[in-house]
Amino acid sequence: MTRQQDMADTMSLERLLPKERSVLYHIWRRFAGQGFDDDKLRSLRFPRLSGVEAQLAFISLRQQGWVRAVKRGWGERLYFIPFDKLQILLEGCGPVEAHETGSLPSVSVRLQQEARSGIAIDMFNVLVYMAKNRVSLTVKGILHKKCIQKLGGEIALTPYDVEGLALHYDHSDAYPPHVAMVLDLLFTFELVVAEQGELKLNRTSLRRWLMLSREAMDRSVLLHMMERYIPNSAEFQHWTWRICHSSLSGGVWYRAWQMPAAVSEPLEGGASTGKELLPEEAASWLRLLTGCGYTDLGADDDGQFLFRWRVAPSSLLDGSEGADTGSSGLFIQPDFDILIPPNVPNSVKFQAACYTERILDDVMTVYRLTRDSVIQAAKAGMEPDRIAAFFSKHAAAGMPENVQSALYQWGKEMDRAGLNESPRYEEAFPEEDTELAGTDGNDRYPMQWGSRSRPSCGLIRPARSELVLEPDDTLPDPSSIIPDLNRIPVMWTRDWRSYHGSTAKQMMEQALELSAKLEIAVDGSRMEFIPFQILRQPWKISGALYDPDSDKTGAIVELGEGEWREMRLVIP
Repeated sequence: MTRQQDMADTMSLERLLPKERSVLYHIWRRFAGQGFDDDKLRSLRFPRLSGVEAQLAFISLRQQGWVRAVKRGWGERLYFIPFDKLQILLEGCGPVEAHETGSLPSVSVRLQQEARSGIAIDMFNVLVYMAKNRVSLTVKGILHKKCIQKLGGEIALTPYDVEGLALHYDHSDAYPPHVAMVLDLLFTFELVVAEQGELKLNRTSLRRWLMLSREAMDRSVLLHMMERYIPNSAEFQHWTWRICHSSLSGGVWYRAWQMPAAVSEPLEGGASTGKELLPEEAASWLRLLTGCGYTDLGADDDGQFLFRWRVAPSSLLDGSEGADTGSSGLFIQPDFDILIPPNVPNSVKFQAACYTERILDDVMTVYRLTRDSVIQAAKAGMEPDRIAAFFSKHAAAGMPENVQSALYQWGKEMDRAGLNESPRYEEAFPEEDTELAGTDGNDRYPMQWGSRSRPSCGLIRPARSELVLEPDDTLPDPSSIIPDLNRIPVMWTRDWRSYHGSTAKQMMEQALELSAKLEIAVDGSRMEFIPFQILRQPWKISGALYDPDSDKTGAIVELGEGEWREMRLVIP
């Protein structure tokens, strides 16, 4: 989401009518972005709103895009708040006391696990491997065991970092979870495709990806993980967003509170439906974030989980800087080591990686130019003279004479050995200085990739079923929600007056049937009453009672015959 879109959605939230805002807030608190059906929607109790008022507000929220629907079997619908609205709701409606105790001094923290090199680096290294090697699929559409092992060796992420989430994917007996996750990401962003029994690089998407900054890559992956990897649990989703709250800073330790996902403040006399995230559930997500390079894990003296963002989550998620603006050169050492500073463009780093052997992923990436790496690059379509020209162009301090001589000598040896034949994979190397323009000529770095149908190579299935169901944009006519006033005596909705006991009970039962509310006089005060249930023998009606002139929370009460006086039926 761009900063402009973020601001627009925030303004849209502020423009909602009070009833719409109340319904949206309580749906969000109860379900987060998880799916819910009509029965679950009807089970919610919205303070001061009758069922009719809530349904009308809900239709309006769907019209404005705050709630979407997908088709389920037998004409049923599944509703959900779109993923791109959840951060807006967290910042606009979420509690500000998420981390009320503030940060912790580093001296009181035991570092348990430091962030690994980063998921974007893992994806980068696997892409380089695929550029340099043929990655074949078996007849069942899975990678060969030896290839899976080699891919695992390119990834700093470990099975321990991932397995706590119990991700579901095809061929789980063949793919370790960390390899399956990286493959899932590569397919999600269309960086690889399965063609003719092989996994191949998608040159167009790869160029687009390499144009992104590291921060933009990390943002895209984090949002994908939050949308598809989080278990089907509202409390889990709430918690993962709350630890991304804009009030948190980078480099600061926070306690990993198991934050409740309550519907709202319960009515007086009612029970809260809030739940708490279990410590092991919170730990599983923090381990994934740490394995992907976003956070560090720690513990205090009492053994409670702590976490520390490497960069402020608000900076990570705002998406304001998408392009890779790096312009630095790389440094070629006489011992054939290639030192690549972090501000070298990713496209340059990718080509350098294709010609070398990887030594170290750190703030400064280190590769090494070897005879074998040059032979491998030549087989993939890049001859030694072109490699020499590439390094000469991008070397910040020139190319050492002995390195240039070695490349020349290796080229002569390959000529004599007949190794410079037609390339096997010339399309593997992205072209330098290629710019991708959007339809308006300005959006050179689009952040959105389309959905590709998942091949049978073990990509992760989303925990939320609504992500794979057909959208349903049909909306009911709001007039069909409002009760037919022809079925109701005019005086019931017009006059504030006392009624005979049998008529008063009939009005109460009619309000319950219509999901409407009433104004009633209780102990001399004019109150709002929303009926919930009729009780028989003796006759009573339960419901929520509110003082219309007070902001206090209502109370759940049971009223017997004669316990109220004047009344009026309220129809929107």
